[in-house]
Amino acid sequence: MSKPLKITLGAIGGVLLLLVAVVAFIAATFDPNAYKPLLAETVQKRTQRTLAIPGPISLSLFPNIGVKLGEVSLSERGGKERFAAIESARVSLALWPLLRGRVVADRVEVAGLRARVVRTRDGKLSIDDLLGGDAAAAAPAASAPQPSDGRSAIALDVAGVAVTDAEVSFDDRRAPRRVQLSKLSLETGRIAPGRSTPVSLATRLDTDAPKLGADIAIKGNLQLGPAPGRIVFDALDAVIDAKLDGTPLKAKLEGGVTAELEGKGKLEAKLGGEFDGAPFKVALTMPRLTPAAYTFDAEFEHLNVDHFRGGGAAPSGGGGPEKPLDLSALRDLEANGNLRIGALQVMNLKLAQVRAGLRASGGRVLLNPLAANLYEGKLAGSASVTATAVPARVGLQQTLEGIAIGPLLKDFTGNDAVRGRGTVTLDVSTAGATVGAMMKALGGHAKLELKDGAVRGVNLAQILRVAKAAREAARGGKAALTSGSTAASLGTAARGEATDFSDLTATLRIAGGVARNDDLAARSPLLRIGGAGDIDLGNNRLDYTVRATVVDTLQGQGGAELQELRGQTVPVKLSGPFDAIQWRIDFGSLLKEAAEAQLDRKREQLKEDARRRLGDKLQDLLRK
Repeated sequence: MSKPLKITLGAIGGVLLLLVAVVAFIAATFDPNAYKPLLAETVQKRTQRTLAIPGPISLSLFPNIGVKLGEVSLSERGGKERFAAIESARVSLALWPLLRGRVVADRVEVAGLRARVVRTRDGKLSIDDLLGGDAAAAAPAASAPQPSDGRSAIALDVAGVAVTDAEVSFDDRRAPRRVQLSKLSLETGRIAPGRSTPVSLATRLDTDAPKLGADIAIKGNLQLGPAPGRIVFDALDAVIDAKLDGTPLKAKLEGGVTAELEGKGKLEAKLGGEFDGAPFKVALTMPRLTPAAYTFDAEFEHLNVDHFRGGGAAPSGGGGPEKPLDLSALRDLEANGNLRIGALQVMNLKLAQVRAGLRASGGRVLLNPLAANLYEGKLAGSASVTATAVPARVGLQQTLEGIAIGPLLKDFTGNDAVRGRGTVTLDVSTAGATVGAMMKALGGHAKLELKDGAVRGVNLAQILRVAKAAREAARGGKAALTSGSTAASLGTAARGEATDFSDLTATLRIAGGVARNDDLAARSPLLRIGGAGDIDLGNNRLDYTVRATVVDTLQGQGGAELQELRGQTVPVKLSGPFDAIQWRIDFGSLLKEAAEAQLDRKREQLKEDARRRLGDKLQDLLRK
């Protein structure tokens, strides 16, 4: 070995031995635990938070500068209540890169993290001071020296990050809502500017409004930079296995997300996969992250909204109290987008080929246009929700053409009291915390134009036969035909009974959940039907008078036994709950109308006799 080389190696060896000796001396004489009070005092002055380090601090200096911590906790600002704590943590930095302005760390490990974030009713977060929202806390960071060339002072390079058994809770007192992430674990590969690294995350998510429990597993590739503030998460593969109010819900996500964090930030995402067992795809853009704003284009093959609210609208007489609708999330929603759904279920109504344009701002959500196929017909119009006040207000302006009204009513109310096809127009609005409360507060107007249908529960033709029998009995002296009529003139609606019609029209004025109708007009081969009264939608009750008139021509219509009632109108009072409507023939009105009809016939007869006598006299005069 040449002498120069020997000298060189000897010098290097001497330097290394000296360095080892220095490190050994520092490690032997330096006790980091002695600095715990100073650390706590510094944190208290800068953040008004209490730092407690009851666990040990271990320090290593070679070949890496390393720190291993035991238990550590940090209080809420200005108080003693705990904000965050860890059971243990370990990190070490390579010495030589640090001297060149690069932070190169080996694996960073954190175990047993516990943290609690609170949002107050005025929207402030308990960590605003740590995020730079507090001027006093932000001042030291603002005074930190910056490099003259404008670049970052240090370049971060971490071999990997591991977080195990973490738990983070968010107490949102503004909503109010509580969200908790538990059993959280995070694993990454090397994190460095411009480098893509694998990331895997698993956690348990629980919320109380709505009541949701979900197991979440996410994998993908994360890249920071190379531009400052840029984050790319691609090759995303996420699986969500959840229960929402007891209803199983599963989702799979694939795609990628790109975020730019400078200024108020922005985000772009293209996702696809399965939601609730059906394919979907979403293109989402957030032109700003604070406050959040969304632009989207979404398409679902199938979506059951009732899964998110624990079932559809409660049918008449349904058991148990209704669950309140939580629309508070709409108050801060800023969104603009389009939605397409192949098959949709909402409030137990089934729709297909749904197309909606959504605009949300300032607590008001507008769906316009809103179009769909449903119950053999089509729907077109708009809908709105105003959530600025409690309870939220809902408006609906719709035209339903060619609708099979019976199945629609059956799904929505549990009772297909009216059947037929035709057009229904609605312009209504309401407010309430539940569907039932909204029905009781409903206001607006509606119009029905139906053909070839029936009103179930009451057979007017049969009721007219009862009226005829009562009249015959009265004439024979067997009974008195008065408003205090026999038991045969009373009855209860039966599901097997129905009054058919060839066409039916009616307009409804709605206020306080009660629909008022004065212009019912329906026809059948046997009858002409009118009516007026109240339909209490909120309480599922009816107070209505139907006026049935037998047509003049009965041949071939199975109504020969009603010949005696031709042209006469029989009033029938309907009252009671929808599922047990009582009917009663109004004999008082019937007698009055019969008397008036007899007087009218007598007047016509007298007029005819007068005309005949006058004609005879004229003929006599002409002959003379």
